[in-house]
Amino acid sequence: MTKITFLLCLCSTVMLSQNITGTLYDAEAPIAGAKIMNVTSKSITSTDGSGTFKIYAQINDSLIFSSLFHRTKQLVVTESHLKETQVFELMKVVNELDEVQVQGAVTAKEMDEKEETKKVNKQFKTDVEKNPHLYRRPNTNSGPIDLLEIGRRVGKLFKRKTPKEQQTVETLLTAADFNKLFNSDKFFNDTFLVLDLSITKDYKHLFFGYCETKNISSSLLHNDNKIYLIDKFLDYSEEFRTLLNESQKQ
Repeated sequence: MTKITFLLCLCSTVMLSQNITGTLYDAEAPIAGAKIMNVTSKSITSTDGSGTFKIYAQINDSLIFSSLFHRTKQLVVTESHLKETQVFELMKVVNELDEVQVQGAVTAKEMDEKEETKKVNKQFKTDVEKNPHLYRRPNTNSGPIDLLEIGRRVGKLFKRKTPKEQQTVETLLTAADFNKLFNSDKFFNDTFLVLDLSITKDYKHLFFGYCETKNISSSLLHNDNKIYLIDKFLDYSEEFRTLLNESQKQ
């Protein structure tokens, strides 16, 4: 009876150590070319033209679904995921205007002509006091005062100064950036470095220096691009270990 129980448990374990088959959709259609990565087993695949995929997985494995125009999705594998074909949905990345919160209807404020005229006159007077040489009447030999210049300067007083738009500038990650990432991020840490990348702590900073030579864009630090950064770390750690082994043989 004990042998039978053992065999049943073994068969159950084997059955649950298999591939996850599924289809990846967004709100409109299947997603082709999306990446699915098993972070635990370090295996990766992608969806076909119909959005279907198959990837090896076991219970408690961590999967990451990623697509260029969709938000990244993370999943911990459960027993139910291994029993039948699964359907997963990714949310589309909307443009930044959708994130603006409307506080209420905006109504145009009527201009008080007297108040505005008073304000401009005050500004004009202040400008004259600060720059008297620009408003000084020339001598009779040099002609009348330059009314066009004064008009131009008064016009400047009406112009509103608009704040400069902040632009996100992509840079190349340095060894210091990688060190900061592994000291502050919950996923990219010493455990990931040692267990998943097989890089011991003694070679940690040397590995970061090697990654710096690969010209990795800072855009990969964004949460939605995490899977691509993982992919690069897996590739570069393998290259680094090969170079390290060759150097130790010499």
